[in-house]
Amino acid sequence: KECRDAGFPMLEEYDFRNDHMTPNLDINLRPFAQIRSYQEKSLSKMFGNGRGRSGIIVLPCGAGKTLVGITAAQTIAKSTLVFCTTAVAVEQWKKQFEFWTTVNDGRENRVFMFTADHRQRWDTTKPVIVITTYNQVGYGGSR
Repeated sequence: KECRDAGFPMLEEYDFRNDHMTPNLDINLRPFAQIRSYQEKSLSKMFGNGRGRSGIIVLPCGAGKTLVGITAAQTIAKSTLVFCTTAVAVEQWKKQFEFWTTVNDGRENRVFMFTADHRQRWDTTKPVIVITTYNQVGYGGSR
């Protein structure tokens, strides 16, 4: 409700291929990144009709949910906000983005962490990936 009231409606589908207002992020999966059939099934449900759909990916431990999320970010190729449950998970996601993709190859940093210990600044006019925790964004007190 707060997003809608602030003029940022939450969309159930995102037509990322026809979004020419948001800059594209230069990101590709590395050649050794192999998506398994059940991961591909999750991604196909997420990207039905050529649009990104909201939802929750449910896979067992060790099934590659992080790679599915990274592949989703690579498919959309726009700025991405990743929410994690802990600061340790934020660091793991950053390492995984750098391992599985070309997002930081030979260019300025495009993957940023936003936690209590890592408050990196980024150019808001350029596409980036920001990884943070639910608590960091939802905290209502002073910092």
